[in-house]
Amino acid sequence: MASCRGANGLTLLTTVRDGDVVLVTAAGEIDLASVGYFRAVLSDACGAGEKLVVDLTRVGYLSCAGLRALEEALRSRPALSVVATGSLVLRAFAVSGVGAAVPVRPRLREACAAAGA
Repeated sequence: MASCRGANGLTLLTTVRDGDVVLVTAAGEIDLASVGYFRAVLSDACGAGEKLVVDLTRVGYLSCAGLRALEEALRSRPALSVVATGSLVLRAFAVSGVGAAVPVRPRLREACAAAGA
């Protein structure tokens, strides 16, 4: 699959693991300037496999627009899970309540298992 650089240095890499898990790995910041790119990659990934895991461990900032993009992906791909460890990203999930709808895990293996649930 492809790795591309988008707005504000946001890098997204899409790969397939174990045949049915589509993994989108993000690095950089997901904000108003880069969310269109993030949303487009998530949309493509939703159509590519049964399960979707979004790895945000290399994301330093996640805006409410990024959270909305994840909620949109969840509506079209219910088997969605997120990996996140950064304090600002985890706080965005906690404050917004999106973490209650989207499973957020600290490790990739756990997120892959949660996406299968």
